[in-house]
Amino acid sequence: MAIKDNLVDIENVLVKYNAKLLPVIKNRKVEEVKEIYDCGYREFAENRLEDYYSHIREIKDAQFHFIAPLQSRKIKEITSNFKWIHAVSRYKEIEKIKDNYNNNNLFLQINIDNDFNKSGINLDEIYKYFQYFDKYDIPPVGLMCIPNIESDSKKVFSKMEKINSNLKKDFKNYRGELSMGMSNDYEIALDYGATIIRIGTKIFI
Repeated sequence: MAIKDNLVDIENVLVKYNAKLLPVIKNRKVEEVKEIYDCGYREFAENRLEDYYSHIREIKDAQFHFIAPLQSRKIKEITSNFKWIHAVSRYKEIEKIKDNYNNNNLFLQINIDNDFNKSGINLDEIYKYFQYFDKYDIPPVGLMCIPNIESDSKKVFSKMEKINSNLKKDFKNYRGELSMGMSNDYEIALDYGATIIRIGTKIFI
């Protein structure tokens, strides 16, 4: 099936929701990215700076989301090149971003399963992190999570929706974006308030 047809299938699901599709183009050829671009998409997700540089040379008017765990030594480069950063998960990252802030849209990554093998902060730390963002006057725009593949997606995304709703009540400048849902679970994520779904495999199969 062609990339265009796969996008149409996803868009047909999205039409019922107030959410957007973020194509994940890591490890993809420029020709593949151009196919998505030609379908009208102008925002893309990357997880490697090297791929970003090869893609941006060909699609100069796009915006890029960085979705990989952050390395402190690369944060200056990332804030300079990515409007959206989806995986803030440590205090020292916030400090480094503060020093190199470029009106970036920041997502706090939540380790929703308390999985030792995943990045992200634990649930009992969320409010402390939001207060830390407030300290530097760079509030996050939303939350992001990547559930364990063995988790019950409905329970995980329901929990994220409730957390997000409470944060919107308690932090007045918080936009409440929810970056969650990938190729295998995006329809469930949409049912629980996802505003951004990050999809790669399902576009390119």
